[in-house]
Amino acid sequence: MSLSRLLKNYKILLLVAVLAASIFMVFLRDGNPATVDLNLGIEFIGGTRIPISLEKPLAPDQMALMVDTLKTRINKFGLSQAVVRPLGNNQILVELPQAQASVIQSVEAILREQGRFEALVGGQVALNGSHVIPTGIGGANGEQIQADGKWELTFSVTGEGEMHFANVASGHKGDNVYMFLDRPQHAALIVPHSYIPASPTILDALHENGDDIQLFYLEDLNANTTAAINASVVLIPQNLSGSNPTVYQALLSSGYSLNISASKRLIPLSESALRPNLLGIGPGAGLSGWEAIGLKSAPILQVEPLRKNVIQQYQITGSAQGNDAKELKDNAANEVRTLKSVLAGGRLPVSASVGSYYNIAPSLGNQFLTYSFYAIGLAILLVAAIITLRYRRLELILPIVGTNVIEILVLLALVGTLGTLDLAAMAGVIALIGSGVDNQIVITDELLKKHGEDVSQKRKLKDAFFIVFTTAGVALASMLPLLLSGIVEVMGFALASILGILMGVLITRPAYSVIVEETFFESAGIHAGHDEKGHGTHQSHEHEKKE
Repeated sequence: MSLSRLLKNYKILLLVAVLAASIFMVFLRDGNPATVDLNLGIEFIGGTRIPISLEKPLAPDQMALMVDTLKTRINKFGLSQAVVRPLGNNQILVELPQAQASVIQSVEAILREQGRFEALVGGQVALNGSHVIPTGIGGANGEQIQADGKWELTFSVTGEGEMHFANVASGHKGDNVYMFLDRPQHAALIVPHSYIPASPTILDALHENGDDIQLFYLEDLNANTTAAINASVVLIPQNLSGSNPTVYQALLSSGYSLNISASKRLIPLSESALRPNLLGIGPGAGLSGWEAIGLKSAPILQVEPLRKNVIQQYQITGSAQGNDAKELKDNAANEVRTLKSVLAGGRLPVSASVGSYYNIAPSLGNQFLTYSFYAIGLAILLVAAIITLRYRRLELILPIVGTNVIEILVLLALVGTLGTLDLAAMAGVIALIGSGVDNQIVITDELLKKHGEDVSQKRKLKDAFFIVFTTAGVALASMLPLLLSGIVEVMGFALASILGILMGVLITRPAYSVIVEETFFESAGIHAGHDEKGHGTHQSHEHEKKE
């Protein structure tokens, strides 16, 4: 059969289309054919792993929610290649390929956030996270970053949220709107007198009806007066154990602990976090933010709110710190991205503790990638040698090996585009070489069998594909538990295996059967005919002559 006739078969056309799309995804996605455009895991390009410990084990549905929330936050931050994976029922692993130290620190801040947004007016919650429209956060005209480090983020709230805000804020024109992310609940704050100027705006920021943040000045505390502190969370100076060991030990004796899962927790904070960010000096100083209590912005309500059930926009402003103009602008951009990711990502179901991250050097990753491709090449050569010894016919060897190479390229494109091509996934790609050839041998041997002259090639192919589909079903059944297990080390292998099986039975195996049936049997003196029902058959020229 000529190539032009072969290309008219829809199975071959589908294979060609998938191959072309795979080549595009691997080499041409960024417009530069000299680069490989796949999402490679940190084993191959280097990067950072960040372990996350949860305060308690989670059920599968809660763990899925936790992972999805973290993915949303990190993707909103702009790290689309980050991988978030569950590890058992109480740990999560975050992988960041080729991330800079500043990006890693920002991601750590995102992971620590619970994502609970509140806007307080007069001590009451006027807006919360359920009122925020995720798709209406920032955007082209919704975020401003200035060279001096000042930033502004606009977000939209629902009509229901606008009505609630108007009901709560009515009569509070000229008051501050305190906008919080993760305002500590049932909390107390211990700071030196010098940190808190005498400003009513600052004290008002600690007020929420039914859940005020208690303020204690460090100079007024001793071993006895700490008994007056009644809170679930106590925010303390980072150096309290050294600067005032008496108060620190008294807190420990009262049952407070640094453990994240403790019912009474101590949270050490730096001086910059404990000091509120002020606008101006003196008793009338305004407040722009306060890291310790999660205050992101405190704009003044300029007009009396109108009760209109329409989507409305609000702004959060802030100011970043830095040593020069570039650092100021970069830090401001990071703060805006962090705020966007938390606002859009929702609240985490449980508290999480970020562990010590560790790096994999890019040079070591490149070696892993090189060795992996060496392994693929060697496997293909060994398969070709075995196929050559078995069939000794070029018309069979070339389709088998060629189809195998196409399968590998397509699978690399699928895994590296839809997911991340890590070391485990690469093992799944290499395993496909063997399973793919097994299926092609089954198809070839069935076509070569002599069942009698009354058995059509169509019947032989049907028998062959019964075996192929049965083995594929068994393989899928064995891989699905691994994919859903949450075991990081095997999930990539399971995903690659499942994609390879599906791609094989749906695309490459049918295309191979057409190629080998039409090319090999035509060269062997067998041509396609039709039985009395119109089905394709193959008969030899010698048999025709006898008839």
